[in-house]
Amino acid sequence: MKKVLYVYGGPAYHPTEQAGEILKEMLVSDGRFGLEMTDNLDIFAELPNKDYAGLVVYTTGFYDGLTPEREKGLLDFVRNGGGFVGIHSATDSFRGSSAYIDMIGGEFLTHPPHHEFQVFIADREHYLTVRMPDFSIYDEMYHLKNYDPDRVKLLAYTMWQGKQIPMAYVREYGKGRVSYLANGHTLQAWNHPEFRKLVIRAIAWTTGEELPAKTVNCGLLGYGGAFNMGRFHAGLIDQTPGLKTIAVCDINPERIEAAKQELPNLEGYFTNMEDMLEMEDLDLVVVILPHNLHAPAAVKCLESGKHVVVEKPMCLTVKEANLMIDKARENHLMLSVFHNRRWDSDFLLIKDIISRGLIGEVFHIEASGESYGHPGFWWRSDKEVSGGIMYDWGAHFIDWILNLAPYKISQIEGVFHKRVWHSVTNEDYGQVVIHFENGVTADYIASQISAIPRPKWRILGTLGAIEVNWNEIHLVSYASGIKQDSTVKPDTGKNLYSEYYRNIADHLLMSEELIVKPEQAKRVIEVIESAELSAKTGKSVPPIGEA
Repeated sequence: MKKVLYVYGGPAYHPTEQAGEILKEMLVSDGRFGLEMTDNLDIFAELPNKDYAGLVVYTTGFYDGLTPEREKGLLDFVRNGGGFVGIHSATDSFRGSSAYIDMIGGEFLTHPPHHEFQVFIADREHYLTVRMPDFSIYDEMYHLKNYDPDRVKLLAYTMWQGKQIPMAYVREYGKGRVSYLANGHTLQAWNHPEFRKLVIRAIAWTTGEELPAKTVNCGLLGYGGAFNMGRFHAGLIDQTPGLKTIAVCDINPERIEAAKQELPNLEGYFTNMEDMLEMEDLDLVVVILPHNLHAPAAVKCLESGKHVVVEKPMCLTVKEANLMIDKARENHLMLSVFHNRRWDSDFLLIKDIISRGLIGEVFHIEASGESYGHPGFWWRSDKEVSGGIMYDWGAHFIDWILNLAPYKISQIEGVFHKRVWHSVTNEDYGQVVIHFENGVTADYIASQISAIPRPKWRILGTLGAIEVNWNEIHLVSYASGIKQDSTVKPDTGKNLYSEYYRNIADHLLMSEELIVKPEQAKRVIEVIESAELSAKTGKSVPPIGEA
């Protein structure tokens, strides 16, 4: 693990110490770096004799704070191969040292009031910005002087009154590497996923990491016609730099012929899984099979040395989930579940509303996927194959709930009915009530006998509430001290499912944190299986472990 030093300090209007605590949590989750924090500027003089791989500076002021000893220690550290990451007001620090300003590549000039603005990526071939989209951020926009674009590599910028304002750049300095990120004043910025990614990547790059030349070759296990999921996954994979679909397997020869038409020029088309797994250049397999086949197929792929992405739900039982996770760990391979709907536009908007404090502290969540109608004669309505009514949309909703309430569960209650559609074996109605140890509760219903459904979401907080139908969000907020009642329509045409595979590429190629971890997907299965146990016993149960 590489050691990184974070130096902070200055006026309280820049949250330098709080940002350091956030950074420490980020790096713990990342797992590659250990962080030490200090506001003692004398550490600069000692840097050449320390074993830090990199230095992150987020300070303000200290105009003459770089004494000759401190300046020499800092610059020697970087010149001799140390990494340097300057955050936001690092360019408004130590301005009495022309050598420091020369090293960091710019000096604070001014800034407009805080506002939301667009950050444009100038170079998507660099380590810091590969696969990164343009994004909007609420922050303080720093303008620089003594900035020479010919002396740095510009990676991101914004526009202000017709001028290009640098937001991220890098440069070499002796044997060392320097990165400057102009964002970072507001805590909204420090909680912004793209800024957080830039910070971690800046640390990694300045401490010697390089972009790998490797491409992750992917195979599709299952190319069934329902929802065209095989083609859907291939499209997301192939639009992600660093990933490529090279093979497909389906036991139905007709579906393989369809794949040849829709995905021409693949390296392999198979009707036998073992044959596809023998491909030496195959790195990852996407399991797109009926639910009861997820676990055995995933285990076989992992035993063959392939990374695995499994369509949701992860599997049918906690015992299967544990086996899958154990196999991935034993073989040092990635296992993830395609919980793509974490990137649904309405869910992202719900999370944003909650994160802004508009409804206060959430204490109760209701969700439902209800209708009235026959479920159809196919495997998804066969309990032995599908797992039951909770394993389809329920897997999405429970994953959503556990992301909104990421707390330890104390008790689970389940109710299931079989009353109308006896020509199929799935339940007609299922309800799960989750009690978390901190008192928060959640109530989810999946039903095909609900003639009048509940709203998709009703979320209660101490300062307001959210009610969501399938195309609009109703928000009532008392956060300002008065009642504010509004309706917001999410952009349902911009569900960002490609973000899932973007993270897969970042994880496999750049060792970045996996967003959808198998342990999280296992919690969904724990809730469903516990709810079924509760329904059978007629009482609430704690979440089960291995069943």
